[in-house]
Amino acid sequence: MENNIGWLLSRAAFAWRHAVDHYMADLGLTQSRWIAMLHLDRTGEGCSQKELAGDIGIEQPSLLRTLNLLEEAGLILRKPCPDDARRKTLWFTEKGRELMQAVEARAFEGRQQMLRGLSDEERSVFYVLLSKVIDNANHISTPENS
Repeated sequence: MENNIGWLLSRAAFAWRHAVDHYMADLGLTQSRWIAMLHLDRTGEGCSQKELAGDIGIEQPSLLRTLNLLEEAGLILRKPCPDDARRKTLWFTEKGRELMQAVEARAFEGRQQMLRGLSDEERSVFYVLLSKVIDNANHISTPENS
C-alpha cells in the first residue's frame, strides 16, 4: 500500500486539476491562468512575481507568459514595488476581481463534487493527513536537513 501513496497523490492532483479545468472552461481560463489567479488571491495582492511563482511551485520565467496574458486581458496589473524598483507587485483589476468571484464559485462547486461521498469528519481527517505529508516533505527538503 505505501508503495502506491506517491503515485495516488500524483494521480489525485492531476485528476483534481483536470476536473477544475472542466469547471473553468466556459470562463475562458486555461489551467495556468486559473491557477495563477487562485494563487494570487490566496497569496494576497501586492505579492511579487517571484513570491507568486514560489507559491505555485514553478520558476518565475515560467509564470511570466501567463502573467503577460492576464495583464493583456485586463485582469491583473503589475506595479513597481515601493521598496525595490526591480520588483513588480501583482494586483487584480476590477474586471479581475469580478472574474475571481466566478472562479471561486466554480472552484467551490468542483470541490463539492470531487469530495462527494466524504463526510465532514472524513474531509477534516483527509486535510490533516495531507498537511502532515506536505509538512514532512518540506522538512526533508529544507537546506538544514540536506
